Amino acid sequence: VSTARIGRSLGIHLILATQKPSGVVDDQIWSNSRFKLALKVADRGDSMEMLHTPDAAEITQAGRAYLQVGNNEVYELFQSAWSGADYQPEKDDQGIEDHTIYSINDLGQYEILNDDLSGLDQAENIKEVPTELDAIVENIQALTKEMGISDLPQPWLPPLSNQIAVTDLRKEGSVDLWSKAPSYKAVLGFMDIPSQQAQEVAYHDFEDDGHLSIFAGPSMGKSTALQTVTMDLARHNSPEFLNLYLFDFGTNGLLPLRRLPHVADFFTIDDDEKIAKFIARIKVEMSDRKKALSRYNVATAKLYRQVSGETMPQILIVIDSYEGLREAQTPTNLEACFQNISRDGSSLGISLVISAGRTAALRSSLMANLKERIALKLTDDSESRTLVGRHQHIMEDIPGRGLIKRDDIEVLQVALSTEGTETFDIINNIQNESDAMNSKWTGPRPKAIPIVPEELTFDDFMATDSVQADLSANRLPFGLEMVDVESYSLALNRFKHMLYMSDSDESLEAVGSHIIKVLLNVPNYHNMIIDSLGEYESYQGQVRTYVGSDMIEDMADQLIYELQQRESQSEIAEWFIMIPDFESFVAKSNMKLEQVQALLDNGPRYGLHLILGSSYNYVGTKIDAVPKYVRTTTQYVLAGMRLMDQTFLEKVYNSKEIRPNKDEAYIHDRKTYQKLKLTID
Repeated sequence: VSTARIGRSLGIHLILATQKPSGVVDDQIWSNSRFKLALKVADRGDSMEMLHTPDAAEITQAGRAYLQVGNNEVYELFQSAWSGADYQPEKDDQGIEDHTIYSINDLGQYEILNDDLSGLDQAENIKEVPTELDAIVENIQALTKEMGISDLPQPWLPPLSNQIAVTDLRKEGSVDLWSKAPSYKAVLGFMDIPSQQAQEVAYHDFEDDGHLSIFAGPSMGKSTALQTVTMDLARHNSPEFLNLYLFDFGTNGLLPLRRLPHVADFFTIDDDEKIAKFIARIKVEMSDRKKALSRYNVATAKLYRQVSGETMPQILIVIDSYEGLREAQTPTNLEACFQNISRDGSSLGISLVISAGRTAALRSSLMANLKERIALKLTDDSESRTLVGRHQHIMEDIPGRGLIKRDDIEVLQVALSTEGTETFDIINNIQNESDAMNSKWTGPRPKAIPIVPEELTFDDFMATDSVQADLSANRLPFGLEMVDVESYSLALNRFKHMLYMSDSDESLEAVGSHIIKVLLNVPNYHNMIIDSLGEYESYQGQVRTYVGSDMIEDMADQLIYELQQRESQSEIAEWFIMIPDFESFVAKSNMKLEQVQALLDNGPRYGLHLILGSSYNYVGTKIDAVPKYVRTTTQYVLAGMRLMDQTFLEKVYNSKEIRPNKDEAYIHDRKTYQKLKLTID
């Protein structure tokens, strides 16, 4: 309206074309418009709006129009020119004439009577003829270029490209940036801001802007957005300053990122054990970070880094297709964990990046803590208003095109993580760049979530760093802890004796074989096997002393004699004396309670350490003096059975306790216990 009213005095002229003048052409525009052209309009009312006469509604021929100048100073019916005709400047010179003869039938239709003599049906190459309007525009363009006339500044910027690579928005290299100060400001894409006549790069700063969520329908670019954010942060921060946990609940959209040296671990919905350990780890991490912040009296990780000068890596938890978690049948408290992170994690340097296909996939309590939301094309376009607020934008069906809330709601084109026109090219480039980062980085990396292997061979067990460290520290490693998957060991200078038992012969044999192999690798200790049933003859050449079944009868007396001899010796050798079947040994050697008491009470003091194996039926239930004394006296018990199925060791009641496999056992020190993974042949 203001353009029509005062624009002419400023050299600005308005040409307004409309199909329906009602509601568009008001009194001010009409009174300030000297020239009006009205072609055929829909009804008399439209004609009255334009000309204040009904004449334009009576027009029947195409291109026929009324011209009105001023207040009917000129009022003429005229035929407007048509610029859509073919432009053939040489037509007259070529003498081309149309000799086609037509007849008009009863329906008013044209019917060709003669043959087509133009020869176009035999032409091999028929060029498209431009219209007269195209020719005029083309010649004007050529003339302005020839005269060096620059284009006029436009009131709007060009439309956003359908594909923008993040490398086009950031010109820096990748690994070269690791030597600079860490930055947690990630590129999201390119943003169009018509109200400011500007287009600029959209960023998300995880230190200041909190968590990030991206919502999109199928194949609309939510996984691509996660790749972009993750790769951009990885380029600007070494694994010393950035740790990644990738949760892929969709169709492997995060799998290409797995090779990054920043990735601690990769999770799918079926990784129940790994997820449970992640929950425990992140809970401890949040607690440790709260204590660290309190020591310096600061509220955020950003301030902590500035005040303390210490490294506190940003932890980025990337979750693709969150609805996959909500729809999973496996019970897990992972949602509660994410809820806690969304509430407290941002200030602790732990950030969430979540993608989902619909708003209902996230609980309202979680959604409320997600400060930044990006709405790409959704199945239901109305959901975008729930995410970013009320707007009049049309959600374009372009992958990566969406809306983001800044001062106003703006259109965003999410950037691609790398260059590439096809999905395969992008994935390949991500993997190649990840491999380059892997090769470049030689420093410490984030620890993966430890998982107990399905089968643990003895060679793999002995090759474990923690096992070798225990042996070097004069400790006796018995197995791997089920949680940390590190060696569980006992200090040899405090080790006295051990009982191992099971209610299954198969488990008892497996535990016994594992123990023998471990004992053979303990330095500075001798080994003796008293094999009353002859089941361990294969170890005869490996142990220092092997006692077969034919030598058992006086073995109890010999052990007591050895003990008595050692009492008067100043230097003694340390021995592990293993009796795989204690029940048969007691029966064959006619062992007395006094002998058992002497060996268990005084033997360790003089370098004799008994390792007794027995079925639970004997050592756990018999009321005879010998088994009763053993079950109440032995320092450690290794139980290859459910603790609920025995009665003399303390345990927490668990009616759902699962029976351990033959390569699993509980180690009990009479106060506490934990489950171990043992080796298997």
